[in-house]
Amino acid sequence: MNILILIVEDDKYMNETLCEVLESEGYNVESALSALDAINKLKHSDKYYHLLILDYNLQYLQGITGLDIFKMAKENDPEVKAIMISAYGKDKELKEKARSTGINAFIDKPFLITDLLDTVDDILRHSNHKETA
Repeated sequence: MNILILIVEDDKYMNETLCEVLESEGYNVESALSALDAINKLKHSDKYYHLLILDYNLQYLQGITGLDIFKMAKENDPEVKAIMISAYGKDKELKEKARSTGINAFIDKPFLITDLLDTVDDILRHSNHKETA
């Protein structure tokens, strides 16, 4: 499988778990543990990410959220796909804001890994894949 996924999650344990699970399913995965790391990967890499999995609430860069990271990615690739994960999923306004920005799916934490995998599969099945760089 030549699919590249970028995980942006500042919780190290969650980040590692997501990477391991997605790699075990055959996906190529890169991760960012901070907003700054994600920005660097998106701005200074020639890689094409088929899917972003973004935590909404990122630490270390005051005011930068997963939604902001998605907007930056969308500037480079208007067709980029994304899943937002958040412990603030009960916030209907946040979910609406994510959807109106173009986020493909919103998953509340905590979640079942099978639900995430089903969502990843569904989004990737319905998108046009470019080759990874």
